[in-house]
Amino acid sequence: MKKKILALVCAAALTLSLLVVPSSASNSLFFLSLNDTLAPQSVQTTPIQHSGWVYVPVTAFNNRVTGINFGVYYGFTDNNESLIFYNLSGKTMTFNLVDGTASATGGDPPVPGKVVRQNGTYYVPAYAVCRYFGLSYSFCTTDYGPFLRIKDGSAVLSDSLFISSASSMMRSRYNSYYNQSGSTTTGNNGNGSTNPTPPTPVSPPAVEEPQVTQENAPKFSLYVGLRASQGTDITAALNALANVKATAVVFFPADTLAASGDQIRQAAGRGHKVGLIPVGDTAEERLQSVRKGHDLLSRILRQEIWFVLSGDKELGDAGYLCWSPGLTAKASGNATQIYESIVDYGEGQKSGRVLLDSRTSGPILAGVLNQLAQDGDTFLVPRETKY
Repeated sequence: MKKKILALVCAAALTLSLLVVPSSASNSLFFLSLNDTLAPQSVQTTPIQHSGWVYVPVTAFNNRVTGINFGVYYGFTDNNESLIFYNLSGKTMTFNLVDGTASATGGDPPVPGKVVRQNGTYYVPAYAVCRYFGLSYSFCTTDYGPFLRIKDGSAVLSDSLFISSASSMMRSRYNSYYNQSGSTTTGNNGNGSTNPTPPTPVSPPAVEEPQVTQENAPKFSLYVGLRASQGTDITAALNALANVKATAVVFFPADTLAASGDQIRQAAGRGHKVGLIPVGDTAEERLQSVRKGHDLLSRILRQEIWFVLSGDKELGDAGYLCWSPGLTAKASGNATQIYESIVDYGEGQKSGRVLLDSRTSGPILAGVLNQLAQDGDTFLVPRETKY
C-alpha cells in the first residue's frame, strides 16, 4: 500500500510539474537522488528552498564530486561576474551573478534566473537547468523529508521503486540527524517504538565547502595526434584544434599519400607536424612502406618527415620517431565518452599522448577539446626532439 501511495505522489508531481517545495519542507532534511544513487547529505549535494523554488548546489552537476556525469558542466568567468552551464553540444546557460539575470542560447531564459549564494556555496534553480539540458526532474514528499530526483536515460528504477529501495537509508539519516540535533522522541505508537519529533526550524547539515573556484585549475598536459583516415576530410578536425591553439601530429597512411597531397599541405601549412602510418603485415613490409612514404612526403612538403604511428623496434632502429599513443579515442564515440576517456587517462598520467581520428565529427572534436581547455588542461607542442 505504501509503495502505491508513493507512486501516486510521484506521478502527481510529474504530471503537475511541481516546481516548488511546500512550506513544511524547510523543517525537514532534503534528499537528492542522481539517477539511481542517493546523494550524501553534504553541502555539495543537498538542495535548499529559496522563494518557493528548489535550488541545488552547482556541485550537484560536478561528476568528480558526485560520481554521476550528466554531460552538463559549469565554470565561472574570469571576473567571477557570471556562472556558465554548458554541454558539449554547444548549449549554454549563463547566470549573471551581479544583476541576478540569466540567458540561454537557443532557448528561453531560465526561471527563476537568480543564483543563490549561502555560506560560500552557489545554488542554481534545479528545474530550469534540468529542463534546458534535457534532464528529468521530479519532486516527491516522503516520510523523512522532501525528495528531489534528477536523472537522464541511464536511470533504471522508477521514482516510487527508488524511494522504496532507499527508504532505510533515508530513515537512518533522518534519525541520525535529528538525534544529533538534540531532538527527543515523544509518544508511542502502541508497539513499543517511538517517533522522533523534529525541531523547528532546521537546516541541511553542512559537511564541507565545495572549492568551486578551483574548477579550472590545470589538470594534465597532452600531446595530440590525429589519424587522417582514408576518405575523410581533415578540415573540421584541424579547425577544432585551431580553436584551442593545439598543435598535433597528423598521421597519413603510407599507401594513400599520392591522393592526399592537398590535405598534407593543409596540415603542414596550419602549423602541424605530419607523420606516416605504416602499412604491411610484417615489420619489414611496414619499414619499406615508411621509407617510400618518407620519400614522397619529402617531395610534397620539401622537408624531412620522421614521425611514424608505430611501436615497431625496426622503425626506431632505422631512425624514425615512433609515436605510440597512450590512449586512442574511439572514432565513433560521442563527445561525453571521448572526453571522459581522455580525462581518466590524463589524470592518471599527468602527461601523455592521445590519438584522435578524423572520422569523428568536427563538432564533437571541438566540444571535447574546448572542454579540456576550459578545464585548464594544456596541449603540448610535438617536436622531433620531444614528443
